[in-house]
Amino acid sequence: MNLQAYITSGILELYANGLASPEEIREVEAMAEQYPEVRQELDAIQKTLEAFSNLHGVQPPAGLKDKIMQRLEGVPKGNSKSKPSSDKAHDQPREYESRTTSETNIASIATWILGLALLGACVAVFLFWQQAERATAQVKAAQTQLEQQQKDCEAEKAKANKINEQFIAIRHWGTKPVQMKGTELGGDAFAVVYWNNVKKSALLDVVKLPEPAADKQYQLWAIVDGKPTDMGVFELAATPGLQEVPFINNPQAFAVTLEPKGGSPTPTMDQMYVVGSVKG
Repeated sequence: MNLQAYITSGILELYANGLASPEEIREVEAMAEQYPEVRQELDAIQKTLEAFSNLHGVQPPAGLKDKIMQRLEGVPKGNSKSKPSSDKAHDQPREYESRTTSETNIASIATWILGLALLGACVAVFLFWQQAERATAQVKAAQTQLEQQQKDCEAEKAKANKINEQFIAIRHWGTKPVQMKGTELGGDAFAVVYWNNVKKSALLDVVKLPEPAADKQYQLWAIVDGKPTDMGVFELAATPGLQEVPFINNPQAFAVTLEPKGGSPTPTMDQMYVVGSVKG
């Protein structure tokens, strides 16, 4: 059973407000006994309703219940019998007083009933507002989740498009893969430059290079007319896939050295890890 759906269904509010059917009452009590989450939510609703009732409730006048029962049963208040009097001047005030008391009681009863009706309306509005707040929160959560999924989908789509473009680029008839194999220092290190003189583009594929120290960074070089030309530094974290690198005209070879972070104007020759000839 989905407890959260049951808790937000409104049946607990009906139970706490005394509006549930006998079957619903048995169901709520059984669920509250079996699941602590239901009991906790039910207690919270009851406390809220009690606080709401104390804040907005209208209490009946003192002694109103006894007065109502006396009038219904036809029993006069007190045990003393009224003494007959032939003085009409005295009977008229007593009759006026009785009528005034009766009208006051009726007004008190009407006020009490009106107060109860108002309280019931306030409770109904409160329960509706509580359900609306929960529904709004659930809609916002679902909308946030949907937006995140859309962003993730767009990111994956962009990544797939980029990989597809790179795949097309390396299969182009003008693309030449230049393999750079490990030097004595690099051992089994290996990388490839996909150089295309037709499209004037170049891609670097780092297959294997040792993880550099925090203050070091790998730098790619093109050897042109026997002189090294800087092609930029790169991070291994970005190497699952191909990296775009500057296109260099007429290179004889490519090489990778390990340099201080940020790169060097000239390569550190004793830190060369891979090298490969374009003609080879």
